[in-house]
Formats: sequence, C-alpha cells, structure tokens
Amino acid sequence: MPLVVPSRITVQKYILFWSLFVFLSTEVVSQNTLLLEKVGTKRKFFFRVENKFQLRTTRPDTFLIGHLWDIGEKNLTLQTYIPLTVPYENIKFVYKSYKFPRKFGIYCMIFAGVSATVITINHLVNNEQVFTPDMAYICLPFLGVGIISLSFSRERMKIGTRWKLKVLDMPVFPLDGK
Repeated sequence: MPLVVPSRITVQKYILFWSLFVFLSTEVVSQNTLLLEKVGTKRKFFFRVENKFQLRTTRPDTFLIGHLWDIGEKNLTLQTYIPLTVPYENIKFVYKSYKFPRKFGIYCMIFAGVSATVITINHLVNNEQVFTPDMAYICLPFLGVGIISLSFSRERMKIGTRWKLKVLDMPVFPLDGK
C-alpha cells in the first residue's frame, strides 16, 4: 500500500484557511486591557476581564469590589452580586492588593492569638494570674506587626494627574506573567 502525501496546493489551502480563521477570530473577539500607570515612572498595572478589581467612585461615594466583567471605551462593568457599570470619569481611587503582606499579617495575628491562648491556659492550669507582662511581651508585638502588615497589603492610587487609567484594545501579557 503506497503512502499518500497531500499535494502542495492542498497544504497551502489548509494553512491559508487556518491563518484566516485565527486572524478573523482574534479581530472579532478582541479583548481590552485596562492599564493603570503612574505618569513619569515605570509603574504599570494591567487588568483583564475576570481579574479582581477594587475601586471607589465619586458619585455616589461607594467602595466596590468585584471581578471585571467587561472593559469598554467609556465605562467598565464590574461583577459584584449584580453587574454594575461604572464610567471612567466616576472612578476616584483604584486599589491594588498585595498577597505577601496580607498573608504575613494574617499569620502574625494567628500566632499572637494562639500564643495568648496557650499562655492563658497555662496560667489557668497553674492557678496564676491570667494576664501577666510575659503574655504582653510575647503576643502584642506579633499582633502589632500583623496589623501594620495588613495595612500595607493594599495600596490606594488616586486617579488624576499622577495616576492614569487607560483602555488598550489589545490583550497585554506582561513579562512577570501576572
């Protein structure tokens, strides 16, 4: 049985068909990217559809947390319990969350609570005074570090002269992969 090889013209037709299919499918279903950048620096944050997004609006003064549902030219749609459409002129602040300071703060607060519980149980078992200075020396620094770390886990950027919010009509994949 001889080996059947497609002709050169058939292969070219397949390549042309698939390249047109890919080209037209990317043009029809274009994905916008939301760019938050600080003017004069290299600080840029990219947001795409289905990313978590936090913002504060001016009229009415409302704090919104949700996933980006749609990025349009004049407004964006945020999926909270119901889809909310927010015009770009109405956005006052955009918040960026950082994972490491949040995790570190939570772990420090958990350690402070567990150590306070262990010291309290030890004092109750030994019939001693429950709240002592050694309890404060061990637990309160970790509690304070946890609270400070949680306060550093979210950055607020005011949209205006320093921070700009732009819509790019192409998908952007930054080098860090996020």
